[in-house]
Amino acid sequence: MSGLLAFFLLPPRQRNRRKTMNSQQTPPHEYPFPAGVSDAPLTRRLRMRLWWAAASGNMRGSVLMGGAILIFGLMIACIKEIGSSLPLPQIIVIRQVFITLMLLPLFLPNLRTTLHTKHLGLQITRGLLSLMAMLCGFTAIIYIPLADATALGFSKVLFVTIAAVWILKEKVGPRRWLATFCGFLGVLIILAPGGAEPISVYYLLAVLGALFGAGINVTIRMLSSSERTETILLYQALVLFTALVIPTVMWWTPPTLEQWGLLVVIGVTGTAAQFLVTRAYQIGQASALAPLDFTRLLVAVVTGFAFFGEIPNWRTMLGAMIVVGATLYTIRRNSAPHFVKPDPP
Repeated sequence: MSGLLAFFLLPPRQRNRRKTMNSQQTPPHEYPFPAGVSDAPLTRRLRMRLWWAAASGNMRGSVLMGGAILIFGLMIACIKEIGSSLPLPQIIVIRQVFITLMLLPLFLPNLRTTLHTKHLGLQITRGLLSLMAMLCGFTAIIYIPLADATALGFSKVLFVTIAAVWILKEKVGPRRWLATFCGFLGVLIILAPGGAEPISVYYLLAVLGALFGAGINVTIRMLSSSERTETILLYQALVLFTALVIPTVMWWTPPTLEQWGLLVVIGVTGTAAQFLVTRAYQIGQASALAPLDFTRLLVAVVTGFAFFGEIPNWRTMLGAMIVVGATLYTIRRNSAPHFVKPDPP
């Protein structure tokens, strides 16, 4: 079976070469490549394609989510750097402009098809949820340490898991519940609740951003059965532009050359991360992917220390170890093969 799949994955020229090799009973490692050209790159690419084709939906979603989290780390560092000097609505609009421009090759060839949606209300709802999540979450990132803002954002995991069971009717086993709650326990250790200092409004905004972020994940899952990725991203852009164009014009601040560079990075990373997250939740279960968000804490700790001199305390380190353990266990569960019972004859 693997040989048949490999045959169809090879280019036509390589298929003919493979037939010739089989007829001559030549071992696979002796393909007649030109002198000085190794077949290792082709074999490696082929193995990766075979692995990706055989991987479960949850495993592929986990890989895409991991890439998105690393990209998000770079984006939040740029937002924190520039957020104290430019209005946040302006940052969000410019970021969305870059995202839309980079996605034009996806939108323009079939614009009418991309604009067609069977769930206009749900598309608008997702766009508004994205707007509120960015306003709340980015404000928290700008004014509190990255590790704290990220840790508070992890409350989204519980919201997503509960919504996945209640709204999406997904089945969540006890081990996934345990992994989710263990990860949240690590977050609580980092926050050390019960201190004498009052809670800042920026910390509350971080929690609200997590709540809206959970709504985004759930709506993506609801839309994924009938809507294209391009359609979801296009309607988000339309909602954000409509909601923020007036405040952006009213409070416009001309960026410097350095700030324009940061805005470009924010736009590029935002495009890549959004596409990966959207695709991840289309091929994987929301309840299975949600605990992977915990790895954002490690990215935030490294970013905060490297760029802003934020040194995590022992609670952050202990909580991070718990978070890593929960995340690695979740990936292991996601990579387990899923056997489907065949239909009766």
